[in-house]
Amino acid sequence: MEMDDDDLQLKQLRQALPLAGLTVGELWLKYFGLGGSAGQFEIEAYLFAAHALPTLERDLVAHAINERFMDLDMDLRVPYSTDQDPGKTET
Repeated sequence: MEMDDDDLQLKQLRQALPLAGLTVGELWLKYFGLGGSAGQFEIEAYLFAAHALPTLERDLVAHAINERFMDLDMDLRVPYSTDQDPGKTET
């Protein structure tokens, strides 16, 4: 079974969260501060694959984690949906 871009982004977000040292609540605060409109419960449900988010909202979650990585001087980044290239394999 092939993983679509949404699933790949979610997988990378889930792997990034503990590396960023953020709780779901802290991630939500960062996401909300960037203009995100989903509630904390929706973000948590999304991270557990129990709720879908629109592309913009998913990208704001990715941006919130990426800003945290920048604050920590880490070279890790979660890709945005526009970064996903179906012909490219992530390592």
